[in-house]
Amino acid sequence: MDSTSIHRLNADRPLRYYRKLLWVGLNLFNNRLLPNASGQNLVIRDFIADTSDEKWCQTDIKSSPSRKLSDLFWLQLPWGWIKSELGSINILDTGCGSGDYGVKLQSFSNGRITSYTGVDIAPNDNWQVLTDAHPNFRFHTMRGEQVLDRIPEETNFIMSQSAIEHFENDLLYFKNLREFIRQKSSGIVQVHLFPSAACLFLYRLHGVRQYTPRTVSSITRLFEPFSYSVLFRLGGRQCNSLHKEFITKPVYIRNIEDSRDTRTEEYDSRLREAIANDNASQRREAAFYALVIHSHYREKFFENADSHDAKMDSHS
Repeated sequence: MDSTSIHRLNADRPLRYYRKLLWVGLNLFNNRLLPNASGQNLVIRDFIADTSDEKWCQTDIKSSPSRKLSDLFWLQLPWGWIKSELGSINILDTGCGSGDYGVKLQSFSNGRITSYTGVDIAPNDNWQVLTDAHPNFRFHTMRGEQVLDRIPEETNFIMSQSAIEHFENDLLYFKNLREFIRQKSSGIVQVHLFPSAACLFLYRLHGVRQYTPRTVSSITRLFEPFSYSVLFRLGGRQCNSLHKEFITKPVYIRNIEDSRDTRTEEYDSRLREAIANDNASQRREAAFYALVIHSHYREKFFENADSHDAKMDSHS
């Protein structure tokens, strides 16, 4: 089995009406399969997003709740500790799109990135612009499942942002990563961000699947002998409600303009409040997930972070 889902219908491609219904039904079933819990190979924590002016102003004012939470997560990664652990930070970004996360992470890490390699299924016009401006940036065209053939030897930080839900054979992608990592002896960090089950009815037809702790466990189990894994819940019920009000209902139900364009300041203020409220919630319904897999580690930094409080940038 090379997929964490029970189907390979991909909503990124045109689907006939009955296949759209089948896609929804199969994902609903996949997301609610019991037991929907992690095994011993996966620790689950709540991410406490820093909504201070310092962090907030570094993100896009019109970002969706999940993208805002994702960028805050990248901002709060302990980049100083990661550099100390890895020696240098050489990134492989699978499903890189335009490659803009190379620039973002260089900024978020305060210039600690040594090299950045982006791979995607289709080339992007922005790649040449970025390689001209950043000599340490490289890009390749390939499917995520073929990544083993193009992983630079020095890679020690593997990431994806909103990408693996589009891979029909997501487990095959991670099996390829395992083959690369198991041959190494020094530390390697993976960080993957992807949609939670709540996104099924927030994003509508999008990619192949959403993820749950159960399906994530089938990924982390591959790395068990030489790694530990932590799944961070990003956001919660308040962020999901705001996404539905400003994005899902206008765009997908009423077929009108995204409300973020017409009520930008209100949206920005309410999103900040929603994230703060979700931070304080005792019962998380994740808006998005961030998975960290740390292999050949010297210290279980991510697992030993203070309880569920993942304000990790205090170590940067």
